[in-house]
Amino acid sequence: MFQLKSAYRQFTEEGYLILPQLFSGKQLETLLTSSNYVLEQFMEEHYRQNPNTDFLAMRHLNDPRWHRDTREHFNVIMETIADPRCLGSVEQIFAGPSLFRSTTYYANPQFTSQEGEWHRDSQFVVKDEQEEKKLLEQVWKSDGSYKGIQLQISLIDNDDLEYVPYSINRNDSPEENYIRYKDNKSHNREEGMPNAMRIALKAGDAVIFNPFGLHRGRYYKEISRRSLMLTYTPLSQPIYDSFSNQPWFGEPGYLDGLSPRAAAYLQQFTDIYRSSWAQP
Repeated sequence: MFQLKSAYRQFTEEGYLILPQLFSGKQLETLLTSSNYVLEQFMEEHYRQNPNTDFLAMRHLNDPRWHRDTREHFNVIMETIADPRCLGSVEQIFAGPSLFRSTTYYANPQFTSQEGEWHRDSQFVVKDEQEEKKLLEQVWKSDGSYKGIQLQISLIDNDDLEYVPYSINRNDSPEENYIRYKDNKSHNREEGMPNAMRIALKAGDAVIFNPFGLHRGRYYKEISRRSLMLTYTPLSQPIYDSFSNQPWFGEPGYLDGLSPRAAAYLQQFTDIYRSSWAQP
């Protein structure tokens, strides 16, 4: 008898999980408005400093410098980070409590169009291909999963994300390795990645994926994109890096005005990372 996979099994085997209509109606509209409110300020600053130069994403929508005039949109973003609809699936995958890590907002470029680079996020924390293989082998020998996941909420219809299912628990095939690494990574924007799947999301849908699987984005000026990405780790396994370097969490009153549930969840971030922000 055929049986559907559980959400946990699909994620651990295939590396991704789609959550249909995670947000809808007025809540989706409000989240889009608040995210765009931050984006507009970021774009004004970016283009003033870098005229006619595209960016692929902006990070830290919760930075208080974007919310000096009103806390309305700040509250929407922070409540979303701690929303049980987001945390439920994340913590099911972790089989335990989660810890917020960062926010990222993807928007289509204004001047150019390009395919993204095929990659595993593991390649960004090592020196070379051989070191990456050792890292992945260590991950597989522990419990077979990378302790950090990304939740992308599509605020408008979009299919810019491509993913290779079942790539999280194995090394690259020769064909995959050619695209990702060969000739000084000069092929990593090419078509032809075996078994790649474009993940089509309607407004309000979300996808959780393991970033150690093979994936890439698409950045076309003519294809609108507004995708809010929330990144989490297990509570017991924080990652100290530029994503978690958010010292504004320690400012007096930073979490004021949030619901008790959201404030308590986000206070954990401050408690765990505060000592690292004090380092020179």
